Amino acid sequence: MKIRNLLLPALLAITVTGAHAEGKRPVCNECGTVTSVRMIEKDGKGGATGVVAGGLAGGLLGNQVGGGTGRTLATVAGAVGGAYAGKTIEGKMNKVKEWHVNVHYENGKNGTVVLGHDPQLRNGDRVRRQNGDLARI
Repeated sequence: MKIRNLLLPALLAITVTGAHAEGKRPVCNECGTVTSVRMIEKDGKGGATGVVAGGLAGGLLGNQVGGGTGRTLATVAGAVGGAYAGKTIEGKMNKVKEWHVNVHYENGKNGTVVLGHDPQLRNGDRVRRQNGDLARI
């Protein structure tokens, strides 16, 4: 009888502790829930083509103004202004899309992952961050 009185509380303690331990899982710092997805269009980068074409066009237009030293200054100013305008225009023609995915992680932190492709994710999707990308889990 004495052994039974000692074993029963011990077995109950082990059973309760085991059940409690099974209910907890470790926190995954890379796992979370998508809270929002936004697509943003940004201007691309202008390259040498825009600079050269703009510079030539600006220089030709500047050369039509004034005479002597004034014509030289107008040509230089036209070339510089045209180069800048050409680069800006080329950047606007080469728009870039980015997807900003906001995630609430299991560890309680929030973060934004910027992707260069459509992740096909929606609010509430469970995800894991891997190598700068997001994978649905």
